[in-house]
Amino acid sequence: MSRQGDIWCIIGAGMGGKGLAAQLGIDGVRLHVHDIDEAQIAGMREAGGLHVEGRGEKTFAQVELATTDLAEAAKGASVILVSTYGNAHPAVARALAPLLVDGQTIVLIQGHFAGSLAFRAVLDAAGCRANVDVGDMDAYPYMLTVKSPDRVLMTSTKETWSLASQPASRSVAILDKIGAAFPGMKAAPNLLHTAFTDLGGLFHVAGMITNVAMVERPGAYNFYANNMVPSVCGLIERLDRNRVAVARAYSVVVPDVRDWLAETYALRHPTLQQSLQEMAVTHYRYAPAPKSLTHRYLVQDVACDLVPMAELGRLAGIATPAMDAAIGMANALTGRDFVAEGRNVRSLGLENKSVEEILAHVTA
Repeated sequence: MSRQGDIWCIIGAGMGGKGLAAQLGIDGVRLHVHDIDEAQIAGMREAGGLHVEGRGEKTFAQVELATTDLAEAAKGASVILVSTYGNAHPAVARALAPLLVDGQTIVLIQGHFAGSLAFRAVLDAAGCRANVDVGDMDAYPYMLTVKSPDRVLMTSTKETWSLASQPASRSVAILDKIGAAFPGMKAAPNLLHTAFTDLGGLFHVAGMITNVAMVERPGAYNFYANNMVPSVCGLIERLDRNRVAVARAYSVVVPDVRDWLAETYALRHPTLQQSLQEMAVTHYRYAPAPKSLTHRYLVQDVACDLVPMAELGRLAGIATPAMDAAIGMANALTGRDFVAEGRNVRSLGLENKSVEEILAHVTA
């Protein structure tokens, strides 16, 4: 676990941040938690932490500081875990830039596509001169339910996931520093490996653009149980074939969606639909489903997953028809331009680079 006395700061106290606080707090890590929304941290501040169900005899995770003051939260922290939406990464990087000091480690949980590359580009543009490590995970490790502002139910943990950094040479150092807190995590060769193994966005976007009526009509529903019908699963598999083809162009060999489900969730069924339906009643039985097209399942995952994959496909001369269609449908449904506002080659700092130059950049 963390070295004795080390402080870890969690930025973002939504479901993801609360899950991190719950597990790390149970494990005895000293925690500062930050959110720009007072409502997200007020319950933790009043309780002094989080009540935790589902983790055996230990039922309370202490939080030393819960605040909307980022400077206070980051002060003295050796590790900073960013658990915000991918769309918010640039704003977090700009806010952190003047606060960082040498030796700190920043990990995006999760990074979405090449998150550490985009994050470091913003830090550099903001004039940050601190010598810090920046890495990202390809998946969020926990499944949980937030039952109240100061209580969470932890249900399960993924079997395995990966971490990469920019530069890639620092991945092992980051893993050595935080790995004990995340059993099952391994170092990836470079950030394109974590980028192309982030599959959540494929599930989310496919389920959103094909089920708008379910999203916008009143009433709760289970996202995976209701939306993962055969035709939607077919769309996911076509999106996945685009992902695998683009990854291969960048020398990244990734499991297809069904093998990924087997490795990550131990789901092994003859069809994708059967695996996702089981996931609906095991890992995501209590997960709240989107009720607006502004939900992260669409806005974040198109901008931070599909857009960069399609952009890198274009640079490599790989057609991505399913991804292009999904991005176009998301644009049409929302009236936005996700390619312009998303994680495009310019924001990743990869504009005008060849495939070979990109590989050299991310493997340094």
